[in-house]
Amino acid sequence: MGFEPLIWYCKPEPNSIWDKIVDSTFGSYTPCAINTLVNSTSNLVLMGLCLYRIWLISCNVKAQRFCLKSNYYNYMLGMLACYCAFQPVLRLLTGNSVFNLNEETGFAPFEITALVIESLTWISMIILILLETKVYIRQFSWLVRFGVIYVLVGDIVMLDLLLSVKDYSNRSALFLYISTVIFQVLFGTLLLVYIPNLVQYSHHTTIQAEIPENGEYEPLCGDDQVFPEMRANLLSSE
Repeated sequence: MGFEPLIWYCKPEPNSIWDKIVDSTFGSYTPCAINTLVNSTSNLVLMGLCLYRIWLISCNVKAQRFCLKSNYYNYMLGMLACYCAFQPVLRLLTGNSVFNLNEETGFAPFEITALVIESLTWISMIILILLETKVYIRQFSWLVRFGVIYVLVGDIVMLDLLLSVKDYSNRSALFLYISTVIFQVLFGTLLLVYIPNLVQYSHHTTIQAEIPENGEYEPLCGDDQVFPEMRANLLSSE
């Protein structure tokens, strides 16, 4: 008897198609293991990178701020990210599972978790893209791009797994997944070659030390200009 929480989370089926068709050491746990270790992990990494960059733009006062000369490129990236965020929600609402190979309905907990993480990841990407249309900083931008590449590698691994059982898969769910991979590849390609045209952030103000107009000391002539108190006699009553 296996570990009950793991059985509940993965919902493995003994002697299933995953056992017979897919050459994997995980057996009936293959979809759960690959989806969790590859897909969910890569999306969590990308979400963390996006949230950290959002924090840098919003709260890091030391970062040099710029504005994009044109926002059209970001708007195009935002539309692609919107589809990537909407597709997992659509699969949840319509009950299209890419891992149910026996015409079953419903989702295993691991697939629900993966879809929620994927949707939240791309929602954080949308927030980041919209924020960059207002304020742009150079810090951490390339790490976010590498995070997108990491997600694409996970997508390719998952797609290869699903194509190996395409004859048994839900056609509409497989089509949705493939279309999402295409949109994510397009998004990643456009983001990787993106070189933003930046201008100085006009709303940035530098806080300067206030100098009172009527200072207590006025400049003195000659040598007396440098700390006249140093020449005073401490014992003097004057």
